[in-house]
Amino acid sequence: MLASFSNDPSLSNVVYGFKNYTELELGNLNILLSVPHDGSLRPPEIPNRENDLNGNLKNDKNTRRFTKSLKNELEILFFTHQDIKLIPFVLYNNLHRIKMDPNRDLENCCHITNQDAHTAYKDYHSMIEICFRKNFVLSNNFDQGLILDIHGNSHEEQWIELGYLLKKSDLENDKLSNSLNTSIRSMASKSFLSLEEMIRGEKVSLGSLIETKSNIKVVPSPGFKSPKEGNYYSGGFITECHGSFYDTSKRLNSIQIELPMWMRTDKYIEFSAKHIAKAIFEFYELHSLNSLKI
Repeated sequence: MLASFSNDPSLSNVVYGFKNYTELELGNLNILLSVPHDGSLRPPEIPNRENDLNGNLKNDKNTRRFTKSLKNELEILFFTHQDIKLIPFVLYNNLHRIKMDPNRDLENCCHITNQDAHTAYKDYHSMIEICFRKNFVLSNNFDQGLILDIHGNSHEEQWIELGYLLKKSDLENDKLSNSLNTSIRSMASKSFLSLEEMIRGEKVSLGSLIETKSNIKVVPSPGFKSPKEGNYYSGGFITECHGSFYDTSKRLNSIQIELPMWMRTDKYIEFSAKHIAKAIFEFYELHSLNSLKI
């Protein structure tokens, strides 16, 4: 049933999964914003998860609200610069993280015997893939896809953490080897830039563009090439599963974006969304993600 929805967002702009536990806002752009950790539903028929790989069963507060603002800002930027209505897809997990976590593998996402949670989990990951399948953006219009997985944390460094599935030990090197596997391998394989430039390069990496647009600390970036001894999330299951870490022919690229708490407060959430949208738009243009499939 999920595979049957239309790619024309004017017809019906929201698709729901099983029991409305997953929610997909349709778009027509090759960007998908994923929000796995800000759901509010706690159905009693789904048992609580008792533990987590990282020991975290709390939601990433206000990541849903931030992402709604980010989507709106991206729409404005694309219309202003390209004079066409281009809309990113947005995917929400509506279940509280204590019930189901789509950023884990199937064995660790929920209570092991609960079929409702398993169904919601499978819906979430199926919807990501469907956005880039037949009759959707990669088939009809674009050569590459970009998944931005939005998260929040309370790390004391209060920086934005960009996860490309690179280890801390990789980031401690002065230059990143082009042979390293990352979640943006497909994009990198088509670029004239080195992997070092794409991840930490001045004026071309997402980290550099966010720093320039907002003066916010970002790791990795030219200003903070590695987290050193600091806290850092390198990317989770969604980034690993749906990007091109394992297969460049997949034509999907994924980046986990971890936001500090201050950026998700009432005072700064619109500021944060506006400036990060500008950086994403410029990154998109610089790396020819707007290239039509030939």
